[in-house]
Amino acid sequence: MTNGHIPLDDLELFALGALPDHEATVVQAHVSTCSECASKLAEVRCRVALLALAAPQQKPRAQAKQELLAKIAAERLGQSRLPVRSDAPSHPAPWWTWVLVPASLALAVICLLLSWQNRKLGEQLKTARLAVQGMANEKHRAEELARTLALPDTVTVKLAGTPQAPQAAGVVKFNQRLGVMLYAAQQLPALSSGKTYQMWLVPASGAPISAGVFTPQEAAALVTAQVPLNTTPKAFAVTIEPDGGVPQPTGPQVLLGAS
Repeated sequence: MTNGHIPLDDLELFALGALPDHEATVVQAHVSTCSECASKLAEVRCRVALLALAAPQQKPRAQAKQELLAKIAAERLGQSRLPVRSDAPSHPAPWWTWVLVPASLALAVICLLLSWQNRKLGEQLKTARLAVQGMANEKHRAEELARTLALPDTVTVKLAGTPQAPQAAGVVKFNQRLGVMLYAAQQLPALSSGKTYQMWLVPASGAPISAGVFTPQEAAALVTAQVPLNTTPKAFAVTIEPDGGVPQPTGPQVLLGAS
């Protein structure tokens, strides 16, 4: 199912009687409780009916009814066969019947294939639009970061590893007026399960302010954070904390830099 509904192609196959029994049972049970899918199935059945009407209608022979009634009577009497005399000549179906009937079936199959292809193209177009929008958002973000980095009041603070992580190093770009932080770190030790790294801005007065949690892979690329505007920094630090982060630092420091 898609978003809790039966896909349209399954409804079309169900209307044509082409679904396996176990799948048809699922579809039947679902449309009995889902008004949206029931409505779609009704539309599909209408289309199938229209296609069926496109096939030429055959007029039965004049004696067909009498022959059918005679066979029924013979079966009731336990007779294996009951010859029926018919004076009406048998007329073969017109030659064009054998062309239009297969053509109608082929048209139904083509309609189903085109419908499926249109849905696929629609999904691909939607995905492409989302990708373009995502790239536009990333471009805008990169431009904003570049402008922040170029501002004369943006300061740079280098972070050094502590005895917990002597090889680690990092850097923080901080604009106090805008409350924007950008930071990166390298050679951070691998974390045990259930742990994360957390960046802190230590203000000149007051408690440390969280600037977000991150993994070593994210820090290697660049992490951005928003902190209260016009916060005067005294230092920046990275600690190891439980997954999701904590309101105040509790774990060991791995990076530290004074402003």
